[in-house]
Amino acid sequence: MTRSTFASFTTARLAMAASQRSLDVTGQNIANINTTGYTRQQVDLVSLNLKGGSIYGSSPASKIGYGVEVSNISQIRDQFLDVQYRNQVAKVGTADAHQAVLDQLADIFDETDKDALKKALSDLSSSLDKLSSNANSTEFDSIVRSRSQILINYIHQKAADLKSTRAENISSLEDTTIPTINSLLSNIGELNDAIWKNQMLGNPSLEMMDERNSKLDELAGYLPINVSYKEVVIANGAKYNYPVVSFTGSNGLTYDLTAGEHGENFATMYAKAQEDGTVSISLLPATNYPTKSPDPSMSIDITNLLREGTLQGTVDMLNKSGELDNPPSDYRGLGYYEKSFDSFVQTFANTFNKLNQNTTPYKGVTGSPSLGTAKEMITSGSEKAQFSFGFQTASGNYLKHEMIEINGEHYMFGDGEGNTIKLGDTLEDSLKNLAAELNKKEKNLTLMVNEEPVEGSWSYDEDLKALTWTSTEVLPANTEITKKSFKNQDNQNISIQYSANPLNIKNYDLFQTSDGTRTFNAGNIKISDDWMSNSIHIIASHDKDAGSTANDNIILMLKSLTDDREFNYEYSYKDEKGETKTGIISYYTGNFSQCYSTLENNQGIDSSKNASVLNNHISVLKETSNNKDSVSGVSLDEEGINLMQYQRSYTAAARLMTTLDQALDVLINNTGIVGR
Repeated sequence: MTRSTFASFTTARLAMAASQRSLDVTGQNIANINTTGYTRQQVDLVSLNLKGGSIYGSSPASKIGYGVEVSNISQIRDQFLDVQYRNQVAKVGTADAHQAVLDQLADIFDETDKDALKKALSDLSSSLDKLSSNANSTEFDSIVRSRSQILINYIHQKAADLKSTRAENISSLEDTTIPTINSLLSNIGELNDAIWKNQMLGNPSLEMMDERNSKLDELAGYLPINVSYKEVVIANGAKYNYPVVSFTGSNGLTYDLTAGEHGENFATMYAKAQEDGTVSISLLPATNYPTKSPDPSMSIDITNLLREGTLQGTVDMLNKSGELDNPPSDYRGLGYYEKSFDSFVQTFANTFNKLNQNTTPYKGVTGSPSLGTAKEMITSGSEKAQFSFGFQTASGNYLKHEMIEINGEHYMFGDGEGNTIKLGDTLEDSLKNLAAELNKKEKNLTLMVNEEPVEGSWSYDEDLKALTWTSTEVLPANTEITKKSFKNQDNQNISIQYSANPLNIKNYDLFQTSDGTRTFNAGNIKISDDWMSNSIHIIASHDKDAGSTANDNIILMLKSLTDDREFNYEYSYKDEKGETKTGIISYYTGNFSQCYSTLENNQGIDSSKNASVLNNHISVLKETSNNKDSVSGVSLDEEGINLMQYQRSYTAAARLMTTLDQALDVLINNTGIVGR
């Protein structure tokens, strides 16, 4: 097919239009050189050649194109570099989340430039040393107690800081990280929808694509994502691509984060704190059907499926305890430091309580009378005989299985079952129950008064605070009653013999828990109430025959601070039968100061190691980012060259049009005028 005479003007016009559009795009690139996330744009040009020519209508030599056509405005991106960047930013996210918590732990345990727990241990040792030279001294005992209180204050401070660190990270996860991830997924879905609609109207929406790519890069920092592009063909044959975002778990399964006709639907994530301080992460994957109100109950637990990213790093720190997990996990998170510190405190408290254990039984009632007194008088014929055991100076209450012997009969206190006397809530109630029990035996009802048997009964007189026997009948007139008038039926003095239960050992624990449990931890240890009130003290020696200066038990306490011992962490688990068992993990052997120093050093080592990993990942990320910028970023040098190139191209196209105009002028106005 032969070109028409004026076809070359179209070629020149299209060339000028293409150059003008290229200049416009170059100006757009220069204008956005400092815009974050902007991707360099380019004009896609194709050579224009009409179809339908016939080999019979024109010779091959006459087939010429019809110029240039602007087919599209596109972004210059390398998808391989995008994948590299997103994979690397996920690694940075993991290490950065680890480092954030490790830095908080450094503030808690690092005592390189400050005096705290290790200094308190040293001061406690010094105070015990002074007490050993002043055994049984109340003054030096109180100094040891004060030093112990300082130590416990530091322990409580660190326990509170650990608790606060865990709470802050859980709060950050629930209130910031998860909402941010959900917001990014929502934004990506909305951008997919907006880009699709704009493209249907012929707008390439490159700026919205830049925003979407920035959201994808940000999302990749929280969890590792896969981005693939799905092609959609519309009615007129045009083809469009939209990203399909997914997450692949450590189990190899893939979960969609976007779905729908063109990626407009998106997934939702949830975080939930557990009672033990750990967290669970769940995902409600995206589907091809829009959901206005997501149902969390349909979500999938992905806590143990996470591989990299800020989300994984936070879960590591909140859920993992390294070698103190059963089975051991792959990272030392907050749990390792909490469990190690609790074990340290428990070992300390149990060691000193065991050394200060008392072995002498004690009684529940102090000031209990052993002999009774008679109501002395010379009767007038209207008085009854009375014999009393006064409890005016007694305090406390009887204890279970304690014994009382009256008139040769033994009585045991208990729950009122099996011939035991029921213990009352107070001493008075217990004595009333004792009186009722005494009245059940005839032997107790008859006493010898002036060598004559007299019947009576026992009662507790609340006004006199006395256990009293009173005769049933009045005494004859002129009967003299003295303190020697009363005997039992065996003609022996009436007495109470009160003995302690051998199993009742007075608690001399120096430390106790504030929550009433039997297990010590860094949050519940405290000085025992008895030690604080000076009702107990540090036992200088367990040898009853030792002198007042004996200090062998204090020496043992001193040695306990420096002797090597095994530090164990105890945990509960279910066996194959479903029964609860206790397991023990031994994690250190040494003395108390060394154990704490090891905990401190482990934190430093973990932090240093993680910082190196983080710096390496950041270096690789920067290199990948630079590679991305070299492809997608705007360079003033390149754009300057393009300006000159497209300006000259535009000038040349204009010159072509002028030349064609001159040629046609000759053809039209100057052809065929020879001889005129």
